[in-house]
Amino acid sequence: MRNAGLLWLAGVVCVMPCRPAPKAVTAEPYSPAIRDLESAGVEDGRMVRALLGLAEIREAQGRFQQAADLVLRGIRILEASDQPDPFAQSEAWKELGKVYYCQRQYSKAEKALNRALDMERSAAAPREEQLSEILTSQGGVYECEHRFGEAETAFERAQSILDRNPRADSIATAMLQNNLGTLFRMTGRDAESEGAFRRGLAVVESAATPNPVMEVTLLDNLATLSLAHKQYRDAGASFERAVGLLDTGTPLPPSAAAQILRDYAACLRKLGDRGRAKALDARAAALQGGQEDNSRLVVDVTELAKGK
Repeated sequence: MRNAGLLWLAGVVCVMPCRPAPKAVTAEPYSPAIRDLESAGVEDGRMVRALLGLAEIREAQGRFQQAADLVLRGIRILEASDQPDPFAQSEAWKELGKVYYCQRQYSKAEKALNRALDMERSAAAPREEQLSEILTSQGGVYECEHRFGEAETAFERAQSILDRNPRADSIATAMLQNNLGTLFRMTGRDAESEGAFRRGLAVVESAATPNPVMEVTLLDNLATLSLAHKQYRDAGASFERAVGLLDTGTPLPPSAAAQILRDYAACLRKLGDRGRAKALDARAAALQGGQEDNSRLVVDVTELAKGK
């Protein structure tokens, strides 16, 4: 089973809605900001934004324990406010769900996402794109638990929201197609799976704002699908594009990038290119060597969710 910051499962990648994470070097502005706010005794939206910003970076680095702790700290600040902002709470709980999901802590991810959905719906004017993203994320969790009927229902609800919004965010649309493709693959509907992955890829490629993480994800899914059907040249072409994006600095967690490199290496061996395959395996080993131990449990969400 493939598992990393983006969740690799049964040869396909099922992911949560995301924007390109900042590169690791941009973590520096967040840490001093947090220290300055702490020194001033500030516990408001400014601190929450700094905490969540740093959490995104830690997530992109594969440091999920730290990311979860940062998000939980932000949630506590939001919930202690005299006038809690349901939109800010929805965003924070969704981010926490994503971090738990990346750690394969699906029951915690489901609770966090349910909380995000409740917060969004409690607002005077819920944001439909946000609702769609949360539903897509919930479907991803259900897929990983092999609750395929519930996953498909969540995706259908997300799709109905996007259908009502012709100007819907392209990345949300691509994400939904990716997770639908994953569902089809896991239930043996490979032709439908390929169609969904290709639709998602077309959307992300034509988006006004690039999202290389989503593009790598879809390319990898197409490549592994081609591998399963022994279409090695097609798989190699998709892997090559994915690795090209990694080489430009696309911020995937280390184990996620390492898995792509290993799979591309396996594909190249099938094509007889052992030299390049060996070099990719070496790169993968170097990346994997610095990966955080994600077997530890993060702070429990249960107490925060009680009575909410």
